[in-house]
Amino acid sequence: MATVDEYRATFDLVDVDGDGYITTAELKNLMSALGERISETRAVEVVVAADANHDGKISLAEFTALMERTAGR
Repeated sequence: MATVDEYRATFDLVDVDGDGYITTAELKNLMSALGERISETRAVEVVVAADANHDGKISLAEFTALMERTAGR
């Protein structure tokens, strides 16, 4: 199982504004940069799935848990 520190660099690349959270807009920007367009609805679905404390954004801890779930598929 990975630690939070192992995902920090990736998280920081996605967290463009540096506020410590990934928003739906930042997620959409990432996917666009990767050549994948996702809808606003899909971006919201991903954030909701990862957002354990229901604040509408993804923290580093929540991002780590999401990556661990995704890697375990």
